[in-house]
Amino acid sequence: MEIILASASPRRKELLKKLFKEFQVVPAHIDENIVTNKGDISKIAEVLALKKAEIIAKKYPEALVIGADTVVEMGGVIYGKPQDNDEAVKILKELRGTVQKVITGLALLCTEKDICLVDSEITYVKMRDDISDEEIETYVKSGEGKDKAGSYAVQEKGDKFIEWMKGDYYNVVGFPVKKLYALLQKAKDRWNLEIDLIYNK
Repeated sequence: MEIILASASPRRKELLKKLFKEFQVVPAHIDENIVTNKGDISKIAEVLALKKAEIIAKKYPEALVIGADTVVEMGGVIYGKPQDNDEAVKILKELRGTVQKVITGLALLCTEKDICLVDSEITYVKMRDDISDEEIETYVKSGEGKDKAGSYAVQEKGDKFIEWMKGDYYNVVGFPVKKLYALLQKAKDRWNLEIDLIYNK
């Protein structure tokens, strides 16, 4: 059975290699501005992941499509990807010294087999409160956080901004590998899927 990752994220591609030796990447593009600051934030991430998976599942009805979307929440405010450098600076200054929730929604879809499984994972991240404005501006200019929720990446230079983390590290990188594995195993068992699922920690 063909596995498709409905994401252009190079980080998610690398993480999925921990679960599959072979899969295809077919990015799904949606308007992420449908995110609002109301309702269950985990559900918002799940809806965005599902919408991405739905777009690709319609084109590849026989494949098992994996959709994922990450949002950052702090104080009831949802932070997605910054629109430009000015917004990225503003976001990082707001997140400085706070504890944020990094929520990733996951969706598994196969149109032909009527498979639809959705879940999410939350990781708590504490950002240092002694980050200077200059550090933030230099980091933003590097471009590392331009396509990331919350405007930072933990596996690269942005890691120095983090004081502590509680939960799945990989969830902050791209998606929760352990939870995705469990979701895939559930689908494999329930629908007798012929997929070569591995788990390289």
